[in-house]
Amino acid sequence: MTASLVLISAACGLAAAWVFRHATDRTAVRIARKRVYARLLEFRLFADEPLLIFRAQLALVAENARLFTLLLPATLISGIPLAWIVLQLDAVYGYRPLTVGQAATVTAQLDSGIQSGDAHSSLETPPGILVETPPVRDFEDRQISWRIRAIRPASGLLKLTLRGHTIEKNVSAGDRTIFLSQRRTHSLFQYFLHPEEPRIQTPAVVWIAVDYPKTDAWIGWFLAISSASALVFGRYA
Repeated sequence: MTASLVLISAACGLAAAWVFRHATDRTAVRIARKRVYARLLEFRLFADEPLLIFRAQLALVAENARLFTLLLPATLISGIPLAWIVLQLDAVYGYRPLTVGQAATVTAQLDSGIQSGDAHSSLETPPGILVETPPVRDFEDRQISWRIRAIRPASGLLKLTLRGHTIEKNVSAGDRTIFLSQRRTHSLFQYFLHPEEPRIQTPAVVWIAVDYPKTDAWIGWFLAISSASALVFGRYA
C-alpha cells in the first residue's frame, strides 16, 4: 500500500459521502431504515406465528425496496464515476512491470480468421527485451502470440507488423511507470474504460495485450479506506 493509494481512497470516500448527503432525502432514508428494523423485530416477536412471520417477510421486502429506491439516485451518481476511477487505478496498482529475467506473452487478437500470410508477422521489442519465439497462431481463437523476456530494466514500444500494418504497444520491465497498460484495444467502448493508450486504428486487430503480473491486493485497501472515509465524513461532517 502506498501513500497515494491512501489519499485517493480517502478522497473517493469523501466524494461518495458528499453525494449521498446531497442527493438523498435523509429524513426519508432514516424513516425507511427504522421501518426495516421494525420488520426484523417482528420475526422475534411473532416467532410462533407462521402467518404473521410470512406477512412480516413480505413487508420487509417492500421496505427494503423502498429504501433501495431512495438510495438509487445517489448510488448511480457516485457509483458510475467511481467504477471508472477503479478501472484507472487498476492500471496503476493492479499490474507490475515484468521483472528482469521473467518471460511474458504478447498476444494479438484478430477480428477474423488466421490467414496464411500471418505466419510472417513480426514483433520488434525495445532494447532490454528479447523475442524468444516465432509467431504462434491459434486458429480457433484467432490469436497470434509471441514469448518475450526481459533481460534488463526497459521501457518502450513493442512494434507488431501484421498484414502490412505496424501497431505499437507500450511495454515496461523492471522500472515502474505510472500507468501500466495491459491491453491496447480497437474498441471505442474499451478505450473509454482504459484510455491509457491510443486506440488501435487497424480494424483487423481487436487488441494487443502483454500478460503483466497481476495483483488484486490494492482493491481491498481501497474499499476499506474509502468505506471508512465515507462513514466518518457522513457521520461527523
